[in-house]
Amino acid sequence: MAIFKKVNFLCLRKRLEENNNIIQVQNEEGHLFDAKCTFNPPASDEEILDFERQTGFILPPDYRAFLKITNGCRLFDDVHYGGEIELYSLEQIIDFNKHYDQYEGCYDIAYIYQDNIVINSRLISEDKENYLFWKGHIDQFEEATPLKMNFELWFDRFVISQGTKFWCWSIFTAENYYRLS
Repeated sequence: MAIFKKVNFLCLRKRLEENNNIIQVQNEEGHLFDAKCTFNPPASDEEILDFERQTGFILPPDYRAFLKITNGCRLFDDVHYGGEIELYSLEQIIDFNKHYDQYEGCYDIAYIYQDNIVINSRLISEDKENYLFWKGHIDQFEEATPLKMNFELWFDRFVISQGTKFWCWSIFTAENYYRLS
């Protein structure tokens, strides 16, 4: 399994530091805005082990490495209007997933504009590298759609796409782009 390489994370932090913690973002509709990102302190090894013991969830190595850099964060918040991109801390994962019946070890790790990013522990225990899913925030885990990637690849693409839901791009074709957008 992959270990979180940090390259895009470190580049994002550097861009923020060089610009008074504000970067310009252009979304898929061409809207340009000033954005900020807020990073939590890292999770300790003990906090990560306590989380796994308490929940029974398996944390994949790349996501575990991410938590050791920042135990959750907010990304690409518009400085004037806020945003809806939050990668949960371990405490938030526990809190936001306690009302779910555990569906084969699935748990939400992020909220992004009315979608959730989901880790499937069962797939990790089977040494599958494509363990990440997405679902609407009110959908059940069994309705989640495979992203066909791990956390490191997802995060890399998410930073490159400046916080847009790139996993939805494949539904747009030359034939339906103007009808769907």
